[in-house]
Amino acid sequence: MSIAQEICNKVMSEVQGIKDTGFPLDAFPERVQTIILDMVRYENFKVEYLAPAMLSAVSSALGGTYYVRVKGQWITNAALYIIMVGRPGLGKTPPLEAAYRPIRKHDYAMFKAYESELEAWKAAGESGRKPVLRRTVVSDFTPESLLLTHNSNPRSVVILVDEIMGMFNSANRYTNGQLIEQLLTAWSGGALDVTRVGSTVPVHIEQPCINIIGTTQTKRVHELLTKGFEENGLLDRILFVLPKSREVPKWTDWDDGGEDRASMAAARWEQILGKVLSLDYDTGEEERMPHVLSMDREAREYFFSWWNRKVERINRIEDDAQVESREMKHPAQVARLALLMQVLRYAAGESHLQSVDTASVKAAVRLNGYFEDSYRRIRSFVAED
Repeated sequence: MSIAQEICNKVMSEVQGIKDTGFPLDAFPERVQTIILDMVRYENFKVEYLAPAMLSAVSSALGGTYYVRVKGQWITNAALYIIMVGRPGLGKTPPLEAAYRPIRKHDYAMFKAYESELEAWKAAGESGRKPVLRRTVVSDFTPESLLLTHNSNPRSVVILVDEIMGMFNSANRYTNGQLIEQLLTAWSGGALDVTRVGSTVPVHIEQPCINIIGTTQTKRVHELLTKGFEENGLLDRILFVLPKSREVPKWTDWDDGGEDRASMAAARWEQILGKVLSLDYDTGEEERMPHVLSMDREAREYFFSWWNRKVERINRIEDDAQVESREMKHPAQVARLALLMQVLRYAAGESHLQSVDTASVKAAVRLNGYFEDSYRRIRSFVAED
C-alpha cells in the first residue's frame, strides 16, 4: 500500500473522529482501513461495530483451514464469540449485515448448486449419494441441527443472531444445557458428537469451528451475568463491543459521490473476503488437514513477553478470589486475533501466509485491549444501573 494511502487514511480517521472512539483502526491493513472509513462515512456505520463484524466474517470465511500455534503443541483455529452492545437505534445490525454480505452471497451460491445437484440426483433415479446442502450462516437452530449443519459444512459455521439474548435465554430449553456445552467444547477445540434422532450412527466433528456474533441492547446485557454463563466460563470466551459514545450517528448526504463510494467499498470488501474463502486445507494424508502457522521468532518473543508481564502481575495477587478467570483466555484470544490479522493482511495484498509476524501480534494485542475495555465498561454499566 502506498504512503499516500496511509496518509489519506490518517487524515480521514482524524476527520471522522476515529481516535475518540478508542478503537485501534490503524491495527488493520491500510486497504481494509480505507474500506472501513468509506463505509463509516457513506453508510453512517459506527467503526466499533463494523470492524469487529469484519473480523468475525474473516474468521467464518477462514474456518478450520488455518490454525495458529500458541506455544508448543497448543494450536487453535480463529473462531471468535462476539457480542455487540448498544442502545436501540445505535446502528448495530446494518454494519453486521454489510460485513457478512459476501458470505451470505457465498451461501446462496452453495444453495443454488445444491438445487442443481438435487435435480440431477432425482433425474438419475436417486442413485448414488444424495446431495448435501452446505451453508455457513445459521440463525434459528437446535443443538442437534447446529451440529448437523456443521457436519455438512466442516469448514465452519457461524451463529449470527440479531438479538442474541433470545438465543441464550432459550439455551436452557434444551436438555442439560446441551447448546452451551457444545459452545464451550468447540471454543476449546474439543471434538463434538451428536446422535441423530432415529439413527444409531452418531455425527462426529473432530475439528469444530463455530463462530458467534450477535447484538444486544444495553438494557438486556445484564442477563448474561445472571444466567450462569459467568460460572460455566462462557462469558470469559466472549469478546464484547460497547462504543464509548451513545450518540446515534446523524445521516449525512455527501456530495462527493457517496453512493458510488459505498458501492465500491462493498465490492472491495467482497474481493478481500473472497480471497479468504478461496483458501483451502493443507494437502496431507488426513482429510481436511489444516495449515498451522507459527509466530516468527520476533513475534513469538513479543507475544511471550506480553503474556509474561501479565503472569508476573497475577502471581503477585495473594487472594485467589481476585484472580480473574477471563484473563486466562487472553493468550488464546490474542493468538486467534493475530492469525486473523495475518490472513486479512494477506488477503489485502499487504503480507504473506508463511507465518504470523510481529505486526499481526501487536495488532491483536491492541484489539484484545479494546475488547477488554468494552467488557469493563459493560461491567461498570451493569453495576451502576
